Amino acid sequence: MKSKYPVIEKLEQAVIVSSQASDNEPLNKPEHLCALALSGLNGGARGLRLEGAENIKYIRKQTDVPIIGLIKSEKVEDKDRLSSVYITASFAEAKAVSDAGADIIAIDATPRKRPDGLTLIELIERIHKELNKPVWADVSTLQEGLAAAEAGADVVSTTLYGYTEETKRKSDEPPDFELLGELCKKLSQPVVLEGRVWYPHELSRGFELGAYAVVVGSAITRPQLITRRFVKAVPERAR
Repeated sequence: MKSKYPVIEKLEQAVIVSSQASDNEPLNKPEHLCALALSGLNGGARGLRLEGAENIKYIRKQTDVPIIGLIKSEKVEDKDRLSSVYITASFAEAKAVSDAGADIIAIDATPRKRPDGLTLIELIERIHKELNKPVWADVSTLQEGLAAAEAGADVVSTTLYGYTEETKRKSDEPPDFELLGELCKKLSQPVVLEGRVWYPHELSRGFELGAYAVVVGSAITRPQLITRRFVKAVPERAR
């Protein structure tokens, strides 16, 4: 699939590792996240999804693979994320991500209000014109994906499925393969499966449905969540 941006072509049929951590996690330091990211690359991943300008800048010095960068707003508390834009919510955040060394800018592409008042179209246009970077649109529904593509997004990803009021799901529910399939059928832009991918067979299914690439995060880079899955599997009688 040809793109205006060669960096996107590098990610065709790629496994992309999302190396991120929340504030209260022991791994939330640039050097720790870098070690996780590089371990993923050693395992065969061909791209990274990274959060925070400091982390992106640190890891950029260690590798030249494509980096999808974002900032999660500290102003939006976890309890409000279902209803608020928190992934690269403004142009200022997009510029910070770009300046740190990200090759692709990931943004929340839902129709929710953005703090700087820009519409989705305006934000994408500014990223293209002022930063000369491609836009990775995180969506939760088919309608949002179609709108993001129409607005000029270069990549559409299922990242936010399950994480908005409209699509709210339990964290252990699988990806929405129906959403992925419909997006792949209707869009000419690359469509990425991202979010809730815990098993290799889910990744395989994503590619079978037409995914351009697949992002895997928690299943690789979040030890506390991986551990929790095992702890939950302990039979009641053994607890």
